[in-house]
Amino acid sequence: MAQEILTAKLNELDRQLRKLHRQIQKSSPANPIRLRKELEQVRKECAENEKTLRGRLRFSRAGVVTGLAVSYNQVEQIIQETIDTIEAPGVSQETAKEEKILLAEYALDFAMQAAGRALLLSLEAMEAQVEQQEKKEETAQ
Repeated sequence: MAQEILTAKLNELDRQLRKLHRQIQKSSPANPIRLRKELEQVRKECAENEKTLRGRLRFSRAGVVTGLAVSYNQVEQIIQETIDTIEAPGVSQETAKEEKILLAEYALDFAMQAAGRALLLSLEAMEAQVEQQEKKEETAQ
């Protein structure tokens, strides 16, 4: 059961990463109108995805999810504060551009770290399921 759920989530992540890769490759500052359209579309998608995730976090009955929701809110707040600092009045456009590139680079690093952590947690969940099944079989004998 756990493997099927995790495989479905992994497939979803794979689709999202392929989409991210395509969008970064096809986006070009050489066509500012197209870039702005894509930017607006991605902003809407991000807002929708965030709303969906927040809803799932809020309505989950699992105790561990409450802690995840608090942590998610804290991370989102820190990210917004960082963006606000970059876009603050008095920050030069050149500095803001460089900092946005750096922020994007680290966001991708964090995404890779999160993917690695997700793999670790997935394998641990599957191991726990196997151990539970082994214990059931031992007590049945």
